[in-house]
This record gives sequence, C-alpha cells and structure tokens, in this order.
Amino acid sequence: MTKIEMNYMPKSNQSKEIMDRKIEHLKIPLEYDVQHSKNYFNDIKLIHHPLPDVDFEDVDLSTNFFGKKVSAPICISAITGGHPVSKEINKVLAKAAEEEDIIMSVGSQRAGIEDPNLLDSFEITRKVAPDIPIIGNIGIGQISALNFEVEDFNKCIEMINADVMAIHLNILHELVQDKGDISYKLFRKNFQNLRELYKIPIIAKEVGTGFNQDLALILDKLGFDGYDIGGTGGTSFAAIESKRDNFDNQKYTRNPAEVFREWGIPTPLSIIYVRNVSQKLIIATGGLKTGIDIAKSIVLGADYGGFAYKFLQSAWKDRKTGSISYTVKEIRTLKNELRSSLWLMNIYNVNELKGKRDKFVILGELYQWLHQ
Repeated sequence: MTKIEMNYMPKSNQSKEIMDRKIEHLKIPLEYDVQHSKNYFNDIKLIHHPLPDVDFEDVDLSTNFFGKKVSAPICISAITGGHPVSKEINKVLAKAAEEEDIIMSVGSQRAGIEDPNLLDSFEITRKVAPDIPIIGNIGIGQISALNFEVEDFNKCIEMINADVMAIHLNILHELVQDKGDISYKLFRKNFQNLRELYKIPIIAKEVGTGFNQDLALILDKLGFDGYDIGGTGGTSFAAIESKRDNFDNQKYTRNPAEVFREWGIPTPLSIIYVRNVSQKLIIATGGLKTGIDIAKSIVLGADYGGFAYKFLQSAWKDRKTGSISYTVKEIRTLKNELRSSLWLMNIYNVNELKGKRDKFVILGELYQWLHQ
C-alpha cells in the first residue's frame, strides 16, 4: 500500500470495506482488461460531405446543460470518490474540466455520507471547479433502503453544490459483488418523495448494462429529467468484480461475475431505445473512445458524450506528475475530433447534428440488434 493510501485510518470496518472497494475499482481497470469485448460504435458509419460550407474553426461545439453553457458536449463521467487517492483524481479531473469548460460527474457519494472523513474526496471538485456543471451521484441501493433518509440525498447535493443529481442503476454490479444490494421494492416510493421535495434535475444513470424502452417510459413517468446511458461497450463492472476477492462467488462452480461480464444492451442501441420514447436529456456513456463516437452518439439522438476509463487513465498520469496536462490534452483531443467530424459532414453547429438520420448508416451486429 502506498503512502497516500495509508494516511487516513477508516473509523469502522464498514468504512474500511468501502475504501478498499473504491481503491480496487480504480486500480483494477488500470491493471487488467475489464473492457467489454465489443465496441458497437464501430458498426456506425457517418456520411462524409466533400465540400464544407463553413471554415473549420467556425464549427460551434458549445451547448447548454440544464441552463449552463459549456464549451462542448463532453462529460467526465462518474469515476471515483471515497478514498484519499480519489481526492487526488477528482482534483485533477475537476481542474481540467474547469479549464476546458465541460461537465464533470463524481462517483457514488455513499462513502461521504457514511464517513465524514471522506467528504473532502468529493468536496474538492467544487473547490477547484466553481463554475462548471457538476453531477452528484447516489445509488439505487441507497434510495431503496428501508432506512433511507431524505436528508442523505440533500447531503449529496450540498457536498459538491451539485447542479444535477444522478441515481445510478447498477443492479448487475450489486448482484455479483460481495454484500451487494439486491432488493429495490421501495425505490419508487422513496424516489417519489425525493421528486416532490427537490427541484434539482435528477437523471437515471446506468453503469455498463444500458436501458431499454420500457424502463425509459417508466422512469419518464416517475419524473426523471434525463439519462446517462451507460450501455455495454466500455468498462464491465462484472469483469471488475471477477478480479476482486468475492468469497460469496466461490461457492459456485463458475464465478457469476465472469459469466455475466458481457451482459447488457449496447450503448448505441440504448440511445435509440431511450430517444424513441423520451425527449429528455441523454448523456451517452459506455464504450465511447473518440470524438467521432460523440458525433455518432449525437446523431443517434444523444445530447452529450461521456468518458470514464479514458479520463481515469489521464488523471492517473497527472496525479503522478502533479499537473493536469494529460487530462487537458485528452479533452482538447476529443474537441478536435468532434469538430473535425462535424466539419467533414458539413455540420456547423453541434446542436444541428442531433437526430440527423441522413448522416449515418448502421451495419453489422448493431443492425441485427435493431432489426431482429
């Protein structure tokens, strides 16, 4: 264990378990291949236009996120919090997001609720990024708990002065991890209480298994204000759990976390499913690798593109150097790739790209998903 990992002693065994899990969730994706085997964005082809009508530098990437203008439809997706190392990572990400004027999400804030000593790993985001939109994060397991307190939701908002709150739906992850939450009977009742009390935008967030149309309709009616798609194609949390010491899974002849590592709905398909039934905001996450993938997501109906693994990699490098250079360079790379994609399609404004059905074709396995 490194020096930074030892500079805080958790106040309880439960806090220690949370911290151990948080640092493993950071390290495992960096040390092992826990990505889904297929990136379905490769099945989408954008249509080239050989004579753009505007100059490249005049292509406008700016857009609005719940009333706040941002420089580009890019979101640093939820990665971490709840560990001393997480504080360093979140500081890097927030400073880079502030410099480049994009959206940032934090990881699950449960740790900050349960152990006040871990609050600063989340609070640091707003301290170094006072102006950008920041998305808070709490799990469906916490909202569904019998002892759920509405005040806990308020603590999450105040912790980072959140502009938006996300409730993450990570049922596969909970199913295959040790002591996971696997009962959600009280979710609708508890959520409706939140919806009546708080006017802050609330989005539903998946974490690697995606949305279908039926669920999108249900969540729309419940009062959600948008979606963070989180489909298959990127990091598999089941694969992460397969690398952790889960003694409960050892009672089976096969590790459920490994068997279910590819389970879910592809991100592009989830975008289409949600957009078919909802006009609310969509952040596309799960397998996006480049600015071209942001363009593909938007042309399918999304509003923003989100990245977690890519920014975990850059922030880990910056943490070691004490700078934000790698992360800023990655954001600028994504912006350049997105602007280039729009220019090559003769689109001068990112908002004009949304839902342009004549600007793409779908091939391969993704086509089969859509037309089975």
